[in-house]
Amino acid sequence: MNKNAALTSSENERYARHLALPDFSHQAQQNLKSARILVVGAGGLGAASLPYLAGAGIGQITICDDDVISLSNLHRQTIYKSEQTGQSKAQIAAAYLLQLNPDTRIHAITNRLDSEALKTLSGFDLILDGSDNFATKSLLNTLSITSKTPLLSASVNQYAGQVGIFAGYAADMPCYHCLFPELPTNARNCNEAGVLGTAAGITGLYQAHLAILFLAGLNGAHPGQFIGLDYKSMRNTALSVPKNKTCSFCNNLADATPYIPRKTKEKTMIELLSIDDLQNKNYMIVDVRTLGEIQSDPVSGATHIELSEIPARHDELPKDVLLAFVCAGNIRSRQAAEYLAALGYDNVAVLDKFSL
Repeated sequence: MNKNAALTSSENERYARHLALPDFSHQAQQNLKSARILVVGAGGLGAASLPYLAGAGIGQITICDDDVISLSNLHRQTIYKSEQTGQSKAQIAAAYLLQLNPDTRIHAITNRLDSEALKTLSGFDLILDGSDNFATKSLLNTLSITSKTPLLSASVNQYAGQVGIFAGYAADMPCYHCLFPELPTNARNCNEAGVLGTAAGITGLYQAHLAILFLAGLNGAHPGQFIGLDYKSMRNTALSVPKNKTCSFCNNLADATPYIPRKTKEKTMIELLSIDDLQNKNYMIVDVRTLGEIQSDPVSGATHIELSEIPARHDELPKDVLLAFVCAGNIRSRQAAEYLAALGYDNVAVLDKFSL
């Protein structure tokens, strides 16, 4: 998948509320579009995280779960229906996500994850662990280390949840076993211990939130970050987990190098110009407002290309003149200018509508 694939017109509309955020550039959304993730577990955690991951525009999602839907799941696995009991969680979840966002590529794996299956899994940017047993979590830790892929692990039990990011393949970052050296042998799963439905939902949403921040290249999600969430007392505990130098899983890896953070390409600074600043310049004014706005308040001499049409029509704009984008409040015009800058247009600016 092309890491710099431009957003289509429909994608600009779908993710408009992302792109309106401060510091969330077109490049950040393109990072999500190019991302490939493995989600292990389509139960309480996955059912909460998967819709938001697909809705956010993750380009490729592989769902791995060998379980089927049961009636006792539905209080926390709300993407499934009562009449779907007995059907594959992975397949039903995949169909749900495709209806939510047909631009996302979805692949369902219905086989149980084991050491042999690990050998067939590669090429991911992030592994999301939503499993309900420590054996699978340990397998995913191994996959993270051998494939050099960050692991975003979550768990939920009764009224509590935990979420952490691990990158044990790096010389300075912990793996899952750095925090949990010995896996418990008597731990009970949700069927045995019980779980509050909202506890699974909030934990899954938090996992999706960290994944989106991480994949977009924004600050706020990084390996070594671990949080414990108590939904009964409403107390949270945040930990910074160091690498355990005695960890038998990730210590002394021959090819370990320091961790390199995933970052969004620096945002191009877009100049705000007044109409007077355009004098004696070779320029084109591009009005990105709607047709109705332009008819009631035209800008003389401007070329009209509505913001949503910019991705499909940007090749109509020359690169040898200053492109001055204008709208009603300098927000859509900045989005258009930033989009063109990300495509390699060097001479773009925002024309201050208030100077006209």
